[in-house]
Amino acid sequence: MTKEINYIVYYDLNKEAKHGFSSGEIPQSERVLIVREQVIPGAFGYPPMYIRHLKLRYKKRDYPIISMTDYELTEIKRVEIVAGALQFLEQREA
Repeated sequence: MTKEINYIVYYDLNKEAKHGFSSGEIPQSERVLIVREQVIPGAFGYPPMYIRHLKLRYKKRDYPIISMTDYELTEIKRVEIVAGALQFLEQREA
């Protein structure tokens, strides 16, 4: 039986008008990589993209949360994203 990695992606990108959460599952293997935390410089009129990692444990499962924003996260925003991810998972089960 292959173990799955459950993940959540949070988007808040104004130029692309992309906001909210998405999720998925991928088989865990040595070939699966999660994009590292970084700031991708802006280009062609786009602002820099901040990629940050957060974590959530929900119903005995760990969910890495990958945030992609056009601003640096504050501690308050990190808490808001985790709370939003929890609500997203609960709504998905309803």
